[in-house]
Amino acid sequence: AHSLEEMSATKISVALDWTPNTNHIGFFVAKQKGWYEEAGIEAEFLSPELNNYEQTPRKRVEIGEVQFGIAPSETVISCHTSDKTTEMQERIVAVAALLQKQTSAIVTLKSSGITSPKQLDGKKYASYEGRFEMDIVRQLIRDDGGKGDVVEVTPGMHGLGIFKTLLNEKDTYDATWVFMPWEGVIAKRQGVELNAFDLNGVPYGYTPVLIALPKSLDALGDKAKTFLAITARGYEFASKNPGEAADILVGSARHKGFELSLDMVKDSANELQSSFLDSNGRWGLMTEARWKLFCDWLQRNKIVKDRSGQEVSISDAGNLFTTKYLS
Repeated sequence: AHSLEEMSATKISVALDWTPNTNHIGFFVAKQKGWYEEAGIEAEFLSPELNNYEQTPRKRVEIGEVQFGIAPSETVISCHTSDKTTEMQERIVAVAALLQKQTSAIVTLKSSGITSPKQLDGKKYASYEGRFEMDIVRQLIRDDGGKGDVVEVTPGMHGLGIFKTLLNEKDTYDATWVFMPWEGVIAKRQGVELNAFDLNGVPYGYTPVLIALPKSLDALGDKAKTFLAITARGYEFASKNPGEAADILVGSARHKGFELSLDMVKDSANELQSSFLDSNGRWGLMTEARWKLFCDWLQRNKIVKDRSGQEVSISDAGNLFTTKYLS
């Protein structure tokens, strides 16, 4: 017999941005420990390759298929600037930052001899076709004294496909954008040396963030806060016990054709350990100042445009996120 509590569990679905990895570790810890269940929440985390990456997390959130998605902050900025006609209630907002520190970088193989961004002029960059991706890369090159004449290659690959090609087919392209505590760890374990250009000079925003529609948050009511509080507990656990958290992720994030390597995930969790929480030991929090810095940088470099290519201003960085669901 089911207790009343089990009968009335609230189902909460999260569309992941990538196959499960250490950026998502707190969710998997909280689920495996039974913390969501104890609070009457049936949580599910949907890996994008299960529907062949056909819909982005943003799309799945917007059509109401899931309550939450994971995306870079650019996705939120894009949503708020691409179409001014959409009502605020219908525009996604960021509700929590998965990481407090910027952990991504543009990388080349050490063997390529490309040791600084300006040397990417005339070289091939493999893109994920993100809205502002190429503009950010070009600006990084210009800031380093180059022209920004990098060649965009769009392999149309997802997950680790692009990175694996960079490692194994050296003439296909010269650079791509990665998370250092994931792809960087994979390269290190394979004995491949990388040159990593971190986004110095780019006040890059929070990435990844948890996104949701205001109306879905309203519908969840108190359960939205409960869900985030339990998720925070998962990330707090991972920051204190990265090895055990890695065990949990590897054990619970298996599905057909997908399995993680424990040693690699442990290395990754150790590298990310100090990025989950802010200096006060809190998970998820975001400041308007940091959102505004990134928005101002994008605008100053004329990167924010609407669908027709017109420059757009971001009127209020405070509309892009909310921390009211974080306890």
